[in-house]
Amino acid sequence: MNTDEVLSIANQAVSKLTNKYLNDLQSELLKASYKNQTYEEFAEIHGYCIDYIKKDIGSKLWHLLSEALGEKVTKKNFKHALERSKQNGENKELDISDNSRIKRKRYRDLSIAPDVSTFCGRDKELNTFKQLIIKDKCRVVAVLGMGGIGKTFLAAKLVEQIQDEFDFVIWCSLRNSPSLTSILSEIIDFLSNQQEKISDIKTLLKYLRSSRCLIVLDNLETILQPGNFAGNYRSGYEEYGELLRWVEETCHQSCLVITSREKPFEIASQVHSFTIGGSLEAAQAIVEWQALIGSEEQKQRLYWQFGYNPQILKIIATLIKELFDGSIEEFSNQDTLAFNCVRILFDQQFERLSEVEQHIIISLGMSGGWTSITELLNDIITPVSQTIILEALQSLCWRSLIEKRENKYILKSVMMNYIAERLIEQIETNSADTSTSWGMTHRSEKIQRQKTLAV
Repeated sequence: MNTDEVLSIANQAVSKLTNKYLNDLQSELLKASYKNQTYEEFAEIHGYCIDYIKKDIGSKLWHLLSEALGEKVTKKNFKHALERSKQNGENKELDISDNSRIKRKRYRDLSIAPDVSTFCGRDKELNTFKQLIIKDKCRVVAVLGMGGIGKTFLAAKLVEQIQDEFDFVIWCSLRNSPSLTSILSEIIDFLSNQQEKISDIKTLLKYLRSSRCLIVLDNLETILQPGNFAGNYRSGYEEYGELLRWVEETCHQSCLVITSREKPFEIASQVHSFTIGGSLEAAQAIVEWQALIGSEEQKQRLYWQFGYNPQILKIIATLIKELFDGSIEEFSNQDTLAFNCVRILFDQQFERLSEVEQHIIISLGMSGGWTSITELLNDIITPVSQTIILEALQSLCWRSLIEKRENKYILKSVMMNYIAERLIEQIETNSADTSTSWGMTHRSEKIQRQKTLAV
């Protein structure tokens, strides 16, 4: 190899990792080192301090090449490392045999990813995520949103569209709350073809550097602590936070995609995260699929009432079809929202909230509109500081249950109807004193207004 070839190989490896080439001084130092020039000689020729060249430019150059080539690189061994990289590149170019299709298939483990053959809409979100992962080469991307909104299906459609950009693609589910050790073992076994004996974060990073890998962790909320503010891990699962930090902060050429109903702290500070809302296209497709009968206004009302949430609308559409012969109007005339199958979904999300968050949710549900922090403080009987209220509001935003505009907050429409229905049930059945069991000031006129909204 000559100096130009050395520089070309190095730039190619670094570009794959950082989407940038070596800067001018790094390039000159690499070529000079190839000619066996010492740091002292280089510093004198170019007019730099020896410590700056050795401890800053040189140290960073070898560290960068180590990350790009997937092995320890120093001034003494970089020639051999680049030679191996060249040889590996030539071998890959020669690997265009009939077995290559089988080989690529072996690098895909999407056995538990959902079927997205009926997926529709979300073009804007898909384009945003593709930009982040393919062009911007983000290391960690998070898809956030309330339950049933379509996070998993969006992630699966995204993987379907971009998988050919990666050497390895694997889909992992956290639905049953596996330990980090278990997940790392599953991923590293796949990436190493079951050759690797060590399953830890450091080993994973080695494979993320040496190959372009796409890893999906679905349902991250299952390892987060219920009954507390969003972002806290369950006992024994704190190491997942370390995984997110290392994957985000370490140089490599891969991407980790996570889906979650809640936002962990690590995502809040650095990771590219996007909260997705309901899908009009999906809602329309569900109504059309069930051949529901109603005016355009009635359909729009149905979409809004259930927050354009695909999972909830699938359940409701089936009920309308079976119980009301597909008539949206007949369904709307029923003075209830509390179908058990839908109620369970909301109850699960409500029970995960801390006590302060539950109080705020109910207060916002009673208000029915944009509410200030001062109004929230007045609504809660148990004394709570403004700091706690602010933390709880941030947590509810991380859970995708409320919206913020300037210094006021409002409950998502679908949750507003749920809270209104729950309050109505308590009044009508006299099961409990609202002001006591919910810890809120009783305002019957607002509850009655929410009853109107609910139906």
